[in-house]
Amino acid sequence: MRYDEDQRGYPPGQPDHYDDGYHAGGSFMPGFEGPEGADGPDGHEDGGWDDQAGWPQPEPRGGRGRGRNRRGRQQYQEELDQEEEEEPERRVRRHRIRWMAPWIAALVILTPIAVGGYYAYSFYQSKYHPADFTGAGYGSVMVEVNSGDTATSLAPELLNNGVIASDRAFVLAAEHSTNTQGLVPGTFRMHKHMQATLAYAMLVNPANVVEFTARIPEGLRATDIIARLAAADPHISPSAYQQALKNLSALGLPPYAHGKPEGYLYPDTYQIQPNASALSVLQQMVQSFNLEAGAVNLTQNAHPDQVIIVASLVQAEGGSVSDYPKIARVIYNRLAQGMKLQLDSTVLYGLNTYGILARGTQLQSDSPYNTYKFKGLPPGPIDSPGAAAIQAALNPAAGNWLYFVTVDPKTKLTKFTSSYTQFLEFEQELRHNTTTGR
Repeated sequence: MRYDEDQRGYPPGQPDHYDDGYHAGGSFMPGFEGPEGADGPDGHEDGGWDDQAGWPQPEPRGGRGRGRNRRGRQQYQEELDQEEEEEPERRVRRHRIRWMAPWIAALVILTPIAVGGYYAYSFYQSKYHPADFTGAGYGSVMVEVNSGDTATSLAPELLNNGVIASDRAFVLAAEHSTNTQGLVPGTFRMHKHMQATLAYAMLVNPANVVEFTARIPEGLRATDIIARLAAADPHISPSAYQQALKNLSALGLPPYAHGKPEGYLYPDTYQIQPNASALSVLQQMVQSFNLEAGAVNLTQNAHPDQVIIVASLVQAEGGSVSDYPKIARVIYNRLAQGMKLQLDSTVLYGLNTYGILARGTQLQSDSPYNTYKFKGLPPGPIDSPGAAAIQAALNPAAGNWLYFVTVDPKTKLTKFTSSYTQFLEFEQELRHNTTTGR
């Protein structure tokens, strides 16, 4: 084939023309020399053939063009060599990427599934198989159950105190319990690390309530009541009760008490919780009095304070409960006639002493509670009367008696009369019974 100037299709990057010698009518066939020998007809070397590309590479005219062509081939060869050197590294990287791709994809897919499965399993375990201890536990933990508490509301406190292992275990114990009454209000002495079912069983049994019982009989003075309260619960000292008695605004006394707790600490049996304070115990007693006063409509009386004073006198002087209304009538009759009450119990109270009969100098005491010296009622109650004495003060028996004497303190036999002479006989009978030890 002839390569003319006008023909194209030369290999890329090659000159688009050959030397003028080829245009002069010379012929060329790859792989053969021209008729002139090793050199071309124009004297060119046979090095114009490109062994790599397979195309004839005529050298451009002049030395400058030939140098540029050689530098181009050299640069091209260097690029090929560099690509051959980089090819193994690219192959390694591609191999690593191909190897890691499925693992990365699996990780992306499986991670949410694993996390979701973990939380689902944890939820299932916590709901149906929550953490729980075994056995009755050890140590001692005081737990307070308030009225209205449920397993759900109490569980956090038990958990914080180390009694149970989880809230849910305790709630499940309550749900599976055969007890239908629920938690019992009160204070319980529990243990650490208790099995939830045992903990719940303890809290629904009233026999497990820890409390101190204080039995306060009728007719005790406030000082005696404090002593009994302190003896029943050694956690609260007598001085704490005495201090609480001074907190008059906090006791809850009725207005007609005039700030004096004597007579308003209602006699009853009280259960003192382990966490109770002296003030809370006394408040409970005053509250009991207020409830009793409301039940008998005490405030409907014109002088409720005088009713309580009379009731305390009846309580102190009385023998049997059946005599209370008569004793109340004697007090009211003497007050109505302006007579001194002349009650030994008031004299002894004013002197802060005890006994049955006031004697000698005691009767000369200047105490306002000396009803032998002063007319009218004493300044306040001398003890805490019970319901029967309050009822007697509100509803005294009908009669004209002006005197009474409990002639036999042991049998509480009490005699009534309107005659002063007969009264002296009753007193003599009392002295005889007290001196002979009857």
